[in-house]
Amino acid sequence: MKAKIMMLILGGLLCKGTDLWAFPTTDLFSAPFLVVPQLIEQNWQDLSPQERARALENYKRFKRLPPEKQRTLEEKYNRWMQLPDEERDRIRRNYDRYRRMDSDQKEDFWRKYKYWQSIPRD
Repeated sequence: MKAKIMMLILGGLLCKGTDLWAFPTTDLFSAPFLVVPQLIEQNWQDLSPQERARALENYKRFKRLPPEKQRTLEEKYNRWMQLPDEERDRIRRNYDRYRRMDSDQKEDFWRKYKYWQSIPRD
């Protein structure tokens, strides 16, 4: 049940139209999983009416996606869940640090990230 609730909540968060996949700590995982970690452990009955409404809206938005996009999001979610807790915590901390950056710091961060991505790997 918890996994289904998590999919309800996170599935829609991924579909809001904002670039939630932009944080480059890893290409496999997304910010929505970083936004609501406290909800992961809750049952549906533990959610507030507002959280339930948000989860249902997110689920509806998720279901309107093309099947291929749904599969992609589910695969990313499954990879995220397979990470060790320590790795997920590290990614959450990095994302929190990124969110606190001002626009100049973010611009500098992306410039360095793009450079790093352009370096050929063996």
